[in-house]
Amino acid sequence: MSIRAIDRASSGLQLASRRLEASAHDSANALTDGFRRVDVTGAEAAAGGVTPRVTTAPADAPSADPVADVVARKTTAVLYRANLAVVKAADEMTGQVVDLVG
Repeated sequence: MSIRAIDRASSGLQLASRRLEASAHDSANALTDGFRRVDVTGAEAAAGGVTPRVTTAPADAPSADPVADVVARKTTAVLYRANLAVVKAADEMTGQVVDLVG
């Protein structure tokens, strides 16, 4: 059971990483001519967890949105901490089971 939790939380950590990469990409390229923002969302994976889904903004969408960049980073930090807490809890449970079994 805890192995599945770690796998699912790991996919959440990967999603958080991709979202942070996208936010950094958007910030770094915001003033580049012809730049289009990217967005990363999570799609439910068949085996559980999430799969990152990357989309590119339409050509007529604004390229610079510093508020959206800050919100994305804050949201990503919460996502990362929540999934890391799941990994830690699963690791502790596994350790307790091993201690009980001896």
